[in-house]
Amino acid sequence: MAIERGSSRHHDGPVNRFLVCVAWIWLAGCSREAAPSSSTGASPANDAPKPVQTASVAAAEPTFYQSEALSGLPRVRLWLGTLEVKAEVCSTLTQIATGLMHRTSISTNDAMLFVFGGGRERSFYMRNVPFDIDAAYIDPEGVITEVVRLRARDEKGVPSKSQRVQFVLETAPDFLKEHGIGPGTLIQTERGPLREALGRIAQLP
Repeated sequence: MAIERGSSRHHDGPVNRFLVCVAWIWLAGCSREAAPSSSTGASPANDAPKPVQTASVAAAEPTFYQSEALSGLPRVRLWLGTLEVKAEVCSTLTQIATGLMHRTSISTNDAMLFVFGGGRERSFYMRNVPFDIDAAYIDPEGVITEVVRLRARDEKGVPSKSQRVQFVLETAPDFLKEHGIGPGTLIQTERGPLREALGRIAQLP
């Protein structure tokens, strides 16, 4: 599967906060050990080093994707130029974060459409996806702006060149190329333009 990550490549905030907390705890521990003992030779109970609960200090990175493959997704009939394709639709946070994760393969008949609320830069990557796919970045008018190859298990995001991507269509590798579909191709649904037919169901901007 591919996961939408926006324009950010890394989630450094929680990691940096964790490292800072660990460094502070270590320094605090050293300063306690270096402190001179009392004249009586016995340290008050309050001064005894206390165990550090590092797990409570570290802020865990939130996980939005499922631990198993998506099932029961709604489907939509698409026309890619004159080619008809039936695609699964992902429009919620969990659906978009999971996508094709945990599936073992993708056939030439498989397609998955990601729906967002508006156009912006998108970046997808391939955590827990053991096969290559092609991803078409699509603008609000339903026109493909570019097609990128996403490599199996590659967690480095592939950002769109366009700042106006509202939809992303994932297919088997070279499926689009073999049917002459690429940048400039208009995609529509059986109920009309993508934005009018599907834009209202988006739960992410």
